[in-house]
Amino acid sequence: TCLFILASLDHIRDRLMIAAKLQAPFSCKDCMSGRLGSAGRKPQDRIHVAKWLGGLALLVILADMVLNDMGADPSTSNRSLLMETVTVAVFMLVPVLVLRFGSKCNGGGNKAPTTFPRAGIIRRLFAKLWAHWPLFAGVAALPVGTDASRQQDMEDSDADDPTKQASGKREAARATRRVALTARRGQQFAEQAEHDSGPKPGTSAYNSVIHACMKSGDIGQAEALLAQMRSDGIVPDTVTYNILMDACVKADNAEAAERWLSRMVQDGVPADEVSYATVIHARAKMGAMAQAERWLQRMLDAGVEPNIVSYNSLIYACSRQGDVDSAERWVMEAERRGLNARVTTYTAVVDACAKSGDMARAEKWMEKMREAEIEPNVVSYSAMIDACAKAGEPARAEVWHSRMLESGVQPNAHSFSAVINAHAKAGNVEAAFRHLTSMQEAAVPADVFAYSGVLDACAKAGNTSRALQVFQQMRAHGIQPNVVAYASLARPFAHRGDWAEVERLATEMAAEGLAMNEYFLYALLLAYASARPRQTTKAEAAFCEARSRGIEVNRHIVGALARAVGRARCNQLTQLQDVQKMAMNGTQHQRLDAAAQVAATVRVAALALDLAVQIGLVGQVAVQSLT
Repeated sequence: TCLFILASLDHIRDRLMIAAKLQAPFSCKDCMSGRLGSAGRKPQDRIHVAKWLGGLALLVILADMVLNDMGADPSTSNRSLLMETVTVAVFMLVPVLVLRFGSKCNGGGNKAPTTFPRAGIIRRLFAKLWAHWPLFAGVAALPVGTDASRQQDMEDSDADDPTKQASGKREAARATRRVALTARRGQQFAEQAEHDSGPKPGTSAYNSVIHACMKSGDIGQAEALLAQMRSDGIVPDTVTYNILMDACVKADNAEAAERWLSRMVQDGVPADEVSYATVIHARAKMGAMAQAERWLQRMLDAGVEPNIVSYNSLIYACSRQGDVDSAERWVMEAERRGLNARVTTYTAVVDACAKSGDMARAEKWMEKMREAEIEPNVVSYSAMIDACAKAGEPARAEVWHSRMLESGVQPNAHSFSAVINAHAKAGNVEAAFRHLTSMQEAAVPADVFAYSGVLDACAKAGNTSRALQVFQQMRAHGIQPNVVAYASLARPFAHRGDWAEVERLATEMAAEGLAMNEYFLYALLLAYASARPRQTTKAEAAFCEARSRGIEVNRHIVGALARAVGRARCNQLTQLQDVQKMAMNGTQHQRLDAAAQVAATVRVAALALDLAVQIGLVGQVAVQSLT
């Protein structure tokens, strides 16, 4: 079946190229009637191809009938399996043998076949598939370059010699395959193209290699290819510049993407909605909303209608900042332009509501998504559950988790972590542990964030035994705890005043290469404050050491320190640290002031010297006038 389809497509493609050359419209009727067959393949060749394909199909049918009869008999079932294996191997090797013997018998592009002419026809048929394989694999497009170059090649070729046409197409196909191979191997294509005396590859081939260079981060080679492309007389198209801009965005270089777009416009290459959407996404990704909005306006001024991707980039940027009002405004703007919002559009707005803790607003957008007949995905449900967790509504989080399962949406690690976090904030250890167990039963690999949520629930409930059990379970599954997990494990021991256990955890954490942060410092100071007697000296030493390491002090740390050493001593320690910090800053300011004074002195001296020169010139002119 595949061979018959390939033969039909090859026949139609030949007719299309002939019609383009003759400047005649193409129709299926012309193709079937052979009106355009004067410069195409001979009818005898097509008859030979049909005979070969029919023979192969007949052999497959006969082999299948024999194998079915053998499989029905239990005594011959083992031989049937062996025969099936042999048959599959034979029919896999048939194309290879045809290519091999056809190449020997029909060896050159312009040589006439001596023997086995039908094998040569089949060989050319498979060679067609091999020549077009880069197109099907997404590596390169048609073997001949742009439409203009194809038309010029056909005008320069011999219309009455199909053999020369086929030979030229095969040479162009080989050039394209060399380009695709160069892209895959990462070789220096510019040198190869410069010394290649064969047919030059087209725009799509250059785009493939430029894409490979940009994907590997070789921007300089991509620019050299662009210059080589121009020197070969091939004009870069919109896809060429879009590839360059996309690579810059992935490298977080928005300025470079903007430069390529500006150069694209200067070169007269039309920028499409993908071009503008790329730079809009680059600026929105950095949180530069003003610049992203300016590019959207430039897009509209250029007469390019934005698509939903451009608006999604702006909505996503608003979501990261928790700006619900702006996110809703952009959704309304997209709908006003007749664009259909996607699931990612609504999900970004729900996520913005979650970051601001507005559960009711998030639920409104989830319902609006359903009204638009858009099915929420796992990211949408996870954002909704996050909104419930931040609002302190574990019951609503359970409701949305159940809706997700009822809708047939497979939960992932983030959705489970979201519902665990909702119960952790309420201190419900059993519910958090139950969802952790459900996560493992659903074959969803638990990560450190899920375990940290359960540890946080144990910390709020003061359940040290369950916290140790969860921590050991996390290690047993090969998950490396982070500093947040250690801090969550240390908190229930800190509330009990077990400072020795907290110090042991700090030593273990340091041995694993994890640096203490403000969360663990709070747990350590809390353990010293809750101990009986209070460990004042240890608390002072831990605080000063943490400050020397650059750990920022927040109100929770100050409160735990005050409980450990007293309010007066806490004020002294914090003021001392502030004075030391101010002294360091003051030293830097003094250095800056001294440098500024030196610079000012130099400027004054320069002005004085300039003034003296001008006075001298005036005096010289006055003397000359008197004389």
